[in-house]
Amino acid sequence: MRTRQINRKLITLHGRYSTGLGEPQDVTLRDLSPGGCRFGLSSKKMAPGAPLQIFVGSTGPHRAVVKWIKDGEAGVNFLQPLSEAQFNSFQTSHIPNAPLASSSDAFDDVKDMTPQRFC
Repeated sequence: MRTRQINRKLITLHGRYSTGLGEPQDVTLRDLSPGGCRFGLSSKKMAPGAPLQIFVGSTGPHRAVVKWIKDGEAGVNFLQPLSEAQFNSFQTSHIPNAPLASSSDAFDDVKDMTPQRFC
């Protein structure tokens, strides 16, 4: 069953996410749409429905929810879709400089985000 309404664009782009637990993790985004992205996971464990925040290139943090995890990768949905201008600016990007945020201080507090369940 395919539930994605917009095809994602294959891309290689720097990202950084935080679940609010531990240090933020640098990742390489593999594909991107205005509504979400996919990236490889490190040894950190996440579960579908978990809230997180993610920097996409130099923009963010964007609040998101883990939609799926499979074969060492995670797919997330943004709670607020990327603007058309943001999305279009990433279309030609390939591993730009890391975001200026170098610590967890750049991320908002995620304690007010409730985990979501997907069937």
